[in-house]
Amino acid sequence: MTLTLGAQESRWFSAWASAHNVGREVPGLSGGSVRLIVRPTLSGQSLRIKFSNIRGSAPAVFSAAYVGVSGAGATVVTGTNRRLTFNGAATLTLAPDDMVWSDPVRFDVKAFQRLAVSLDVASASDVSMHTLGLAANYRADRPRAAEPSADGFVAVPTNAPDSTVHEYPMYWLAAVDVLSASAGGTIVAVGDSWIDGRCSTTENGVVRPDVYQRWIDVLASRLAGQRGQPRAVVNAGIGGNRIIPGGGNGSPTLQRLERDVLERAGATHVIFLQGMNDIGGGNSAAQITAAMQQVIERVHARGLKIIGGTLFPLARPDRAGWTRRMEEQRLAVNEWIRGQAPYNGVIDFDRLMSGGPVYDGNQSLKPEFTCDDNVHPNAAGYRAMGEFVDLALFSPGPK
Repeated sequence: MTLTLGAQESRWFSAWASAHNVGREVPGLSGGSVRLIVRPTLSGQSLRIKFSNIRGSAPAVFSAAYVGVSGAGATVVTGTNRRLTFNGAATLTLAPDDMVWSDPVRFDVKAFQRLAVSLDVASASDVSMHTLGLAANYRADRPRAAEPSADGFVAVPTNAPDSTVHEYPMYWLAAVDVLSASAGGTIVAVGDSWIDGRCSTTENGVVRPDVYQRWIDVLASRLAGQRGQPRAVVNAGIGGNRIIPGGGNGSPTLQRLERDVLERAGATHVIFLQGMNDIGGGNSAAQITAAMQQVIERVHARGLKIIGGTLFPLARPDRAGWTRRMEEQRLAVNEWIRGQAPYNGVIDFDRLMSGGPVYDGNQSLKPEFTCDDNVHPNAAGYRAMGEFVDLALFSPGPK
């Protein structure tokens, strides 16, 4: 869909995204509501929202859906709540594996202003979700989607039933697109937990929601401060994900690339930072670089630019989980990324993040950038990553 406003043509751009990795039973949703909070990184005069049940095992039926400006907690700013329709209907049934767009709705979307998507759930036995959402979402035990008040809403479960790690999952939502006549494009960041932001909001062992401290959040803020056409940055990361089929969390990138990356409206650039879980799963550098080559070729075939990121060190003080052979594979992959990979640009995160103690010959993260798990960056590390990226990588024109 395109519209003409004056001399400029409006087009759709992906402004927020979520890559689903699991389906999970969540008792007690039927007959109630959920209120889900998203944060687009691009302004626009209309929006559309993509709903997904790709990880669900049973139909999810919604009797009503609304979108409004998010207020404090579960509130919606009065006067902003707009009904969503689906091919003209107010109801939606999502079969397993289904993905459905709402009809476009006129809405003054402001970049970085949070929106509340409210759903009255007629029937649902399980939920297709992105687990590491890092934003608080809410549920109520009766239909309340049309009501702006937070009365009756409580937080959805923030962790899996078998885990004490708080992740703040995102239910059913897969994308928010905005219609814009001024945007310059969408940058899609795909990879694993280093894209998805594991530990980015963890302080003294406590995971805080709603603070947006992934390095791609920092990048989005920096891009918003530039002159010229604004660009969105959207998250296609999945913690624990791999490139190569055969393990990991969620569909591997080779299988989900079309859905989670290439189909994003208005995409111009892809940032690709992945491979550590493939090494941990026993894959060789040759296997990983061959898979990366496939991703690069598929991105280029769609006319998009792709920026590669070098892989972090992973040695830990307890020497667990990372061997000398794994380190050799990481170094070989990074050598290929820097010197042979046909990327349109490279972000050398390894150079930024390496510099901690050496354990049995293996590099580790700089202490000032290391989360308590000694695997992921902390908030300072993610901030440094976002500030390290050369914004010229996303300039228009050939490269």
